[in-house]
Amino acid sequence: MIFFYVDESGTGLKDPRNPYFVLGCVAIDSSDWRRIDTEVYTLKRRLISWAKPDDWEIKGRSLRRGDDFFSNQNWQERAQAIQEIAEIISEFPCELYAVQVDKRLLPRSVETDPDLYRLAFWRLLEELNLNLVKTSQDGMLMFDMRSSSIHSSIQDRRLIDAYREWIGVHRENNQFIESPWFGFSEFYSGLQLADFVSYLVDFSNNEHERGQRSEVIYRAFKSMEPKLILVKIP
Repeated sequence: MIFFYVDESGTGLKDPRNPYFVLGCVAIDSSDWRRIDTEVYTLKRRLISWAKPDDWEIKGRSLRRGDDFFSNQNWQERAQAIQEIAEIISEFPCELYAVQVDKRLLPRSVETDPDLYRLAFWRLLEELNLNLVKTSQDGMLMFDMRSSSIHSSIQDRRLIDAYREWIGVHRENNQFIESPWFGFSEFYSGLQLADFVSYLVDFSNNEHERGQRSEVIYRAFKSMEPKLILVKIP
C-alpha cells in the first residue's frame, strides 16, 4: 500500500500577490514508512534540540522567514536546515508529486476557492491513481486538518464531497481504499514533508515569475526536482 500525504501552498483565487496554487504530495510505500518516520524524527531532534520533535513541525515558510520555532535562528542556520531537509527527501525511497494551478489562466467557470481546490485535487487524484494502477497497488490519502489560507475544517467536508464525486466517475478504475483521512501535521512526518515540497515548488516558481532567485531555495528545489512529477494547470 502507498500512503499519499498531501498539503498545499499558495493563496486563494482572488489574491493577486501569488499567481499560483499548489497541491504537493509525498508518496511513501507502507514498507518504507517506519524508516522514513524514524529519520524525520531524528532530523527534527537535531534541528531543534531543546524541544520534543512532536512539539513543532517542518514548514518551508517558517524556515525561510524565521518564524515559530526558528525565530531564534539566523539565516545561515535556517538555510542549512532547508538544504538538509531537501537532501534527505531526495534520498528517501518516496515519490513526489505537485499540481500547480496558474490562477490567471483559469476559465470563468472556476469562480470560488472550493472550485480551485477541487480542480487541483481532481488532477492530483488522476496522477496518483495512474501510478497505483500501473503498479497494482492500493493507496490511502492523508491531509493536514489544520486551517490554512483556503483549506479549513469547513472545507474538509467539501474535500470529501469532491473525492466522492471523483470516485463516482472512476468507480471501476480506482485504487484508493478509503476516503481521505485528516491529521495534525506535527504528528505525521509525511505531511510535514508534503508541506516542505509544496512550499518549495510554489516559492521557486514565484521567484522565477518575478525574475528573482534565492540560491538557498533554488539549490534545495534542485535537490528534489529529479524525483518530482510536476503537473501544471492549465
